Amino acid sequence: MTMSAERKLGILGGMGPLATVAFMQKIIELTDAVQDQGHLPMIVSNVPQIPDRTSAILNQGVDPFPMLKKHLNELESAHASLFVMPCNTAHYWHEKLSAQSKLASISIIDSVVNNIAERGLTKVGILATSATLSTRLYQSRLADEQVACVVPDGQAQEQVMAGIYAVKSGAYDKGSALLMDAFDRLRQQGAQAVILGCTEIPIALSALAKTHPEWCIDSIEVLAKACVNWYFGELNPQFEHAA
Repeated sequence: MTMSAERKLGILGGMGPLATVAFMQKIIELTDAVQDQGHLPMIVSNVPQIPDRTSAILNQGVDPFPMLKKHLNELESAHASLFVMPCNTAHYWHEKLSAQSKLASISIIDSVVNNIAERGLTKVGILATSATLSTRLYQSRLADEQVACVVPDGQAQEQVMAGIYAVKSGAYDKGSALLMDAFDRLRQQGAQAVILGCTEIPIALSALAKTHPEWCIDSIEVLAKACVNWYFGELNPQFEHAA
């Protein structure tokens, strides 16, 4: 691979902080480097105080956009070349952020949808926050690709949210058990693979993703691969400035 010394990846993170660190680790693991100098330079804004995205969307909670924009401006000032958000729900504001930024960007939603198209999948499950599901961030894009979706029902979705917040609190075993049950239900409904569509979920289901990668669409890993491809000049330009 030929690196671009001028490119610096900006990460608008903290949503949550563990997911941001896991995303950075994925980038490092996916980079074919034999020494420090072969890795991607990253400028990271890891600010957990950004208001809860699900609360803002579903419960008229504090709008996170002003803080997202503030920290995106900081990435610009630090001379990032491109920004990404390793948070699925935050992509509700991705188009607005991109429109107000000088930086190119890669959307985790578009990256995952492209991965599904490349794999030739026709029916997928979605494990994500209630806000991500309610705003149809994935369902709308997948409908354009003629991909059918299955999502958890009311009680099962409550279980998913409990699993996500368990991971955020450090209760990984509890989160894994809750999310594994929801995952199995989606598979039983005919999902060929399941989008791990909240960046805490791949952390909880990491063992499953290793043993059965064909069943999992890891949003953290897919975005990390896109970033590595961008840095080494192998990313199709259609992913940049993606809404």
